[in-house]
Amino acid sequence: MKGIDKYQGLLISIWIILLPFWDFGSGVFLGLAFLISCKSFPPLRSLWKYSSLPWLLYGLAVFGSIWTLSVDIKYLYRLLPFVLIPVAVYGHWRSIRMALPIGGLILCIYLIITGVISLAKTGDLSMIFYREFTGSLHQHVYLISYLGLGIISVFDLRLKLKYRILFLLIYLITIGLMGSKIGILAILFASIPLMIGRVKSINPKYYFILVLIFGTFLLSQKYSAGRDMGHVFKPISPFWATGSFDTRIVQGQAAIQVWSNNIWRGVGPSKIQQELMSEYDRINYRFGLKRRLNVHNQFLQYLSTYGFLGLLWLIIAIIIGYRQNFLKSNIWIRKKGITWVLFFGCLLLTESYLERSLGITTWVLGWLWAIQESEDFVS
Repeated sequence: MKGIDKYQGLLISIWIILLPFWDFGSGVFLGLAFLISCKSFPPLRSLWKYSSLPWLLYGLAVFGSIWTLSVDIKYLYRLLPFVLIPVAVYGHWRSIRMALPIGGLILCIYLIITGVISLAKTGDLSMIFYREFTGSLHQHVYLISYLGLGIISVFDLRLKLKYRILFLLIYLITIGLMGSKIGILAILFASIPLMIGRVKSINPKYYFILVLIFGTFLLSQKYSAGRDMGHVFKPISPFWATGSFDTRIVQGQAAIQVWSNNIWRGVGPSKIQQELMSEYDRINYRFGLKRRLNVHNQFLQYLSTYGFLGLLWLIIAIIIGYRQNFLKSNIWIRKKGITWVLFFGCLLLTESYLERSLGITTWVLGWLWAIQESEDFVS
């Protein structure tokens, strides 16, 4: 059994490190870890307690596909991390806690080196900021979530202070270079519950870290293309919308219109993109048509896909998840739960976050971090 546990821990570590770089490869290692875990399947009652919310979201996709008569096998396959992760990592949070800082450090070094090489080749300063900085990898908000989990793990490991500060500096500089407004906002909001009562105990000399990340972030806004805020203050027109703010407003309005035509059942996962494109065409939203954009709001994505029935399902899932894990929990678990809600709540409002495998994975890992009080999960 110990040998199997070691192999499972190794597979989980490789999966974590590959996550930002290779969807298919990381998925293979997650699948192998899941299969090994099934050999010594954990008690169902214990497993259900912390798997209830992710499993119910996958259940929404399955039963929502049925009641909308819109089954999409590829879509259900993409959502499998909801089901696999809680089983695969059961009893192996130590492996995740070790792998996340390593994976985050590899990601930061990779992005910084490739950014500097691109800058040297082109002489264009924008190559080390925003979309050009993340290059062919995932969008910045997904990478920021991954690095956020890495930061949490660095502190959970109780490393020496100098190593924690070093990790924090590298991570936060990288996050600043990504230039995501909502990513920075999510980190700030999520920090509030964890920092309450601790601010006075922080040595003022460490405030330079905040100055550093905001300085880097402001540079990314100045030197990367398309990061000005002018579009926020202009009248919103679907024909002209191309900025990060006005496009989300237009896409949200389109999603509400799609939902209003299918209030009870929604249009289903295999038809939602087609319905959005039809609505984009009707309102002459050129940018959305050209890029085949989804809703960029997970709540409206679910509402237009699964309708009012899906909304009821989500409410029941949240109630079950709360009763199972937070109703009688201690104050620390509740603080972590609020942190998880604030961080991912910001991202779900501005991205169809749970439509991508890395989004699902970071969301589920964040959920598992929030609800565990065993020393095997949280130091």
